Amino acid sequence: MPSVSQVRVRFAPSPTGSLHIGGVRTALYNYLFSRSTKGVFLIRIEDTDRERSRPEYEKEILESLEWLGLRWDEPVVRQSERLESYRDAAQTLIRKGLAYVSEEEGRKAIKMKCPDRPIRFNDLVHGPIHFDGQGLGDFVIQKSDGYPTYHLASVVDDHHMRISHVIRGDDHISNTPRHLLLYEALGWTPPEFAHVPLVFGTDRTPLSKRHGHISLARYREEGYLASALLNDLALLGWSPPSHREFLTREELESEFRLEDINKTNACFDPDKLKWLNSEHLRKLPPDRYVKAVEEFLGEAMVNRTDRVRELALLFRDRIQTLGDLRSQASYFFEEDIELEPQAVSKYLSNQETRAHLEALLNVLEKEGDFSDPQGLERL
Repeated sequence: MPSVSQVRVRFAPSPTGSLHIGGVRTALYNYLFSRSTKGVFLIRIEDTDRERSRPEYEKEILESLEWLGLRWDEPVVRQSERLESYRDAAQTLIRKGLAYVSEEEGRKAIKMKCPDRPIRFNDLVHGPIHFDGQGLGDFVIQKSDGYPTYHLASVVDDHHMRISHVIRGDDHISNTPRHLLLYEALGWTPPEFAHVPLVFGTDRTPLSKRHGHISLARYREEGYLASALLNDLALLGWSPPSHREFLTREELESEFRLEDINKTNACFDPDKLKWLNSEHLRKLPPDRYVKAVEEFLGEAMVNRTDRVRELALLFRDRIQTLGDLRSQASYFFEEDIELEPQAVSKYLSNQETRAHLEALLNVLEKEGDFSDPQGLERL
């Protein structure tokens, strides 16, 4: 591990798409580990894929992390601004005789020599891991366009950022022996590694669009609270000593330990997230809950009624997301309400229904208190 007295971790997304559930969980584990150890949480944008990297994706990723409250402690590092460091490292390896220029189909790349010997390391989640170096083969560290591969850039950056612990998904276990070889070749002390289980769908296959929404932005748009998302995602592969399911951000920060992470893959259940979200909504203090409603609905919709607070509290026990409020209470905000002709014919066109509604109106006018949802239910 680098000779630093403080825990330093990083979340390193590629701005080639929206931030998804699996990425958020990785960011969260890094953040929680830094906070539980009074360490430092950093962000690195791995934007060396010139064809797919987009500034709008980077903007969305950073805004999403801020919305979640996963605030980083030092300026954001961008790999596209550090190309000279990677080229220097590649040339150093060539001078040491540990890397060489390879020409294929008229294009020159730089490859790292892979020694024919076993590579072992201790993973903080999985324990001892062993690789047969013979099966790795020489690997590219600098592409023909002069840009580094993931392996070289990751190692150089982690060293210069003084990263003490690399916390990433299980799919990176196979990259670790190559990274350890690079650390050794460059004369650097490697960080400790913790590979966390992948996030699967309820059918126990890797999470993908066929499982529904996997983009964080979609859940935010549908009215999920940041606190509920953090709570749910933290439990995907980790469980607190208390074994509680409802946890606040502060409780997550104080209870999180790497040694409590499970080795098996975790299943993301949208229904459980929805339930947790409803619990977080109900446990918000009234003023914070109403503020969350107003921010979600937006100024234009809020201005259509002068009873937002009463309306929000009336529906509080009935909704699971803020989006439910917008759909279930839409008639409070719309001047023209469209009724389904079949429903009108069946329920609103006979005298018996009219009499019931008039009787209900009389009761509500005399006894109805819309600031007391439970009282209304009793009526």
